[in-house]
Amino acid sequence: MPDNADEKPTVETIEDVAEPKGDEHILMRTRFDEMGVLATIRVFKKAVFIGALAAFATSFEGYQISVTGTIIANKGFIKQFGTAHSAAGALILDANVLAVWGGIQSLGQGIGMLTMHFVADGFGRKVAFFWLWCTLFIGVRVWLIAKLFSGYAVGSVQFMNGLYMSEISPSRIRGFLITSCFIWYGVGQLFASVALQILNTNDPTDYLTAIYTEWSVVGILLGIYIIIPESPVWCAIHGRHERGRKVMGRLYSRIDGYDTDYHYNIIKATVEEEQARAHAEDGDRKRSLWQHLLDFKMIFTGTNGLRTLIAFMPSAVQQIGGLTVLSNYSSYFAQVAGFANPFLYSLLLAVSALVMVIACAFLTDKTGRRTLFLCAVTGSWVICWVIGGMGLIKNPTKATNGLVLFFSLVWRMLSTVLGTLHWTYSAETSNSRLRAKTAGVASAGGVIVGIIFSTSVPYMLNPNYANWGLKTILFFGGISTPVVVACFFIMPDTSNRTPAELNEMFEKGVKPWRFRSYVTDAQKELQERQAGAAVQQA
Repeated sequence: MPDNADEKPTVETIEDVAEPKGDEHILMRTRFDEMGVLATIRVFKKAVFIGALAAFATSFEGYQISVTGTIIANKGFIKQFGTAHSAAGALILDANVLAVWGGIQSLGQGIGMLTMHFVADGFGRKVAFFWLWCTLFIGVRVWLIAKLFSGYAVGSVQFMNGLYMSEISPSRIRGFLITSCFIWYGVGQLFASVALQILNTNDPTDYLTAIYTEWSVVGILLGIYIIIPESPVWCAIHGRHERGRKVMGRLYSRIDGYDTDYHYNIIKATVEEEQARAHAEDGDRKRSLWQHLLDFKMIFTGTNGLRTLIAFMPSAVQQIGGLTVLSNYSSYFAQVAGFANPFLYSLLLAVSALVMVIACAFLTDKTGRRTLFLCAVTGSWVICWVIGGMGLIKNPTKATNGLVLFFSLVWRMLSTVLGTLHWTYSAETSNSRLRAKTAGVASAGGVIVGIIFSTSVPYMLNPNYANWGLKTILFFGGISTPVVVACFFIMPDTSNRTPAELNEMFEKGVKPWRFRSYVTDAQKELQERQAGAAVQQA
C-alpha cells in the first residue's frame, strides 16, 4: 500500500474477507492492518483526531516535571527554601531539601501508577481521566502543599494516555499515536523552559508565576476529557457490547469498506480468548476486589511476567542510565558543572528532546521498536562513559564544557527515545485484560528507580557532600552495563501487530529478535482468504 498522501488508498473491503457467521472462526487481522502509515492516518482521521486530543494531556506532564526540575535554580526559590551555604558563602539548597523536593512528586507518580488501574479497569478509561483531572486540580490549586497530588495526576496521565491510545488506534499507526504523546510532552517541557528563562531575565526572584500558568492547561484538559469516548476494549472486557459498537462507530464511521461491527467482533473475540484462558487457570470465580488484587500475582508469573519485564525495561534502563542527573536535575547539574546559564541549558535540552521525539514518532512504526530501542540504549550508555570521563579532567576549559554540553544534548535525544518507547511497550505488550495493571506496575517500577536516584543524586552533586560533579555519570555508566546487555535478549519488536497476534507470539515463545519477521497464524489466514477471493474473482 503506497504511503503517498496524494493518492487515494485502494482498500480491500470487508466483503472481500467476509464477516464470519455462526461458529466460523473470526479472522484476527484484516486488510486495513496492511495499509501504509500515511494512508492509515488519512483513512482513520477520526480516530487520529481523538488520539491527538488525548495526547495533548501529556503536555501538562512535560510542563509540570520541567518546572519542578528547573525551578530549583531560580534565585527566588533558593532564597525561599535555601538553608545551606556553599564554600564561597552563597545560599544554596540543602541536599536534604532537594531529595524531598524530587522524591515527593516521584512518590505521588508511583501511587498514581499503582492505583489508577483500579479506576480504569472498574469504571472505564473515561472515568479514570476525570479522576486524574480532579487530583490534578488539587495539585495545582495548592502546589507547594500538595505536590503529592500533582505527582499522582502526572503518574496517572503517563500510563493512562498510552493505555488509551493503544486501545483506540489502528495497529499500523499505534506507535505513531502513542509517540505523539511525547511530542506534546516535549512541547510542555519547552514552554516551561522558555517561561522560566523569561522570568529569570525579567525578575530572577519570581518563581510563582510559572506555577500559576499551569491553570490554562488544567482548563483545556477538562474539555478534552469531556469530548473523548470510552475505550471499545474496556466495553468488550465488561460485556457492554452495544456501547462498544457505538464507540467504534464514532471512531471509524464513514470509511469505505470498513465494517465497524466486524472489527468490534475482532476486539471481542480477542478479549474472550484471554478471558477463557484466565478462567482455565483461575476457575469461573466472581471478579471480586480480592481477585483484582490477585491479578498482581499474574503479571509477574509465566508469559505475563515476561511481558511485564519488557514493559518495565525501557523506563528502568533510562533511569539507571543517568536520567536524574542529565535531565531531572539538569539546571542544578549545569550549575555544579560550571555552566553560566542553567535555564538556557535546560531550554537546549528541551529543544533537543522535542526534535528527537518528532523523529521517533515517524520512525517507530517503520523501523520497529526493537531497532530504535537498542540503538538508543547503546548510544546513551557510551555517552555516559564519555561525559563521566571528562569529569576526570582537572581544570576543564571552556572547550571541555562545550563538549560536555554537546554530549549532554545527544544523550538527552537518545534518552528521549527510551522514554518514548517505554510508553509504547507498556501500552501494547500486555494482553487486554491485564493491560492497565501491567502498564501501571511497569511505570511505577521506573518511578521507584527514579525515587532512589532523585534522593541520592543531590548528595553526589552537592559541594558539601560527595561533590562528584561530572564523575557522577561514571557511576551510572557502570551500573547500567549489565542492563544494557540484557536488553538485547529481552526486548522484542511489537510494531504493526494486532493484540491477537502479540498474544500468539508470546504464547508460542517466539524469540524477541524474531518478532518482526515472524509470520503469525492471522497473517497466514488473511493471505489464504485473499488468495481464495482472488481465485473466485478470476
